[in-house]
Amino acid sequence: MNNYQILLEFKQPWFVSDLTTSKVSAESDLKLWFQVECNDECKGIEIEGLDDLDLISNLLQSEKVIISEELNTQREFGTIRVECWVDGCYSEFWCSKAELST
Repeated sequence: MNNYQILLEFKQPWFVSDLTTSKVSAESDLKLWFQVECNDECKGIEIEGLDDLDLISNLLQSEKVIISEELNTQREFGTIRVECWVDGCYSEFWCSKAELST
């Protein structure tokens, strides 16, 4: 069974107060940085190596989001899991890196 360390979790009421995507070159990974306002707190996170841009849409519509890192895995890439719940439906996205910011 896989173990996960939660990096960031938020649920309604919340909103994304800032969202930025970037790519250094055509060959580089896509980066997504966003800032979340929830319960009078502001948290930011950058995720890198997205393989599915549907994450952005799901992220903005979600009632609940959990971003976690898979622990004790043999994989080098795709160890960050982003879980989204939208209108009772669950979706899961994977990326290679996540970094919290303040």
